Amino acid sequence: MDPLTLTAADVEKLSEAETREVLAAWVKARRSELPEALAASASKLHARAAKKALYQLRSSGLAVAEPARAEPPAPAPQPEAQEDLPGVLSAILGTGERALYFARPIRGGGLDAYQGVLSDEHGVKMLEVGSISRGLFRTRLKELLHDRQLAVMQVPFARVAQELGRALTLNQRSKTSLPEGADLALRRLGIEPLDPDVALPPPEPGDAGLVTQAASLHEEKELRQWLPSEPQLRVLAARAEEVRSSPLQLSPAQRAAQLAQKVALTTQETFTPAVRTLYARRLWLTAELFDAIGRARQAQIARAEARLLFHTQAPSLFAERMFMKVLELVPPTAEPRPAPDAPPPPKSIILP
Repeated sequence: MDPLTLTAADVEKLSEAETREVLAAWVKARRSELPEALAASASKLHARAAKKALYQLRSSGLAVAEPARAEPPAPAPQPEAQEDLPGVLSAILGTGERALYFARPIRGGGLDAYQGVLSDEHGVKMLEVGSISRGLFRTRLKELLHDRQLAVMQVPFARVAQELGRALTLNQRSKTSLPEGADLALRRLGIEPLDPDVALPPPEPGDAGLVTQAASLHEEKELRQWLPSEPQLRVLAARAEEVRSSPLQLSPAQRAAQLAQKVALTTQETFTPAVRTLYARRLWLTAELFDAIGRARQAQIARAEARLLFHTQAPSLFAERMFMKVLELVPPTAEPRPAPDAPPPPKSIILP
């Protein structure tokens, strides 16, 4: 086989010794076409031998093109940094729902404003988006933060994204369909599913004293409408009626003691480990809100009670108070119902 008729592809199939022989023939013939082509080979062995042959040809006085140098890859385009506009998160309802409101810049100016409602059992229940000017968004944000009838806290977008990611997992887990348009909005925001099962830290030495005050949390306006579900209320109503209609001649103190026993029993049956965990996380997030709006003592109590519920099966004065206050809201002959000031399921950006 005439080595001067071989192509670079042909030579790449040869061994190192055979490649050297072929290239030596090209150097002897003072021809550079094959060495030049082979110098760009992906095979380091063949490319190295070809570059040596080119060096020999240049040394003999033959004009040889410099081997092409690989251009360094162009740096990957960096994503355009987005302005970190703040948003707000509302207090948590007794149903486990909370509202959020935030905005993201859009290309060409202006903002997309998002409003949503998240459930800690079912995930994203509402997520709507509309265009808004920066000035109007700032005004709306200021109104929400200064409205004394509301309890909201300002958070960065990273926290909003975290809440949305956890809620998205809950949609999948509970098999709750996303509301119309929410899937596209979440993808545009870059939201990925996150683990919603946040573990709380263990109880602390000072918690024993704080949890004795946990029932007082129900006096806070954000927790006044935390009530048991309708099935649990019906059970409590039947038990309370047993006491109130008892043929025994009970003193007011005896009747109150028996009602307290019924409340404790209903609470114990209701607050299974799963329910304790659910309310522990609700209280933990409520403590964060209390801190943000300047109620540090209430935040301390809420965190202590959250740790108790999450890590122990100890009786909870907070949980019992949730049932007992129902009995105080209604006349003895009436069936317990949600408090009159309990807000309806959320339909707007900030819970009523």
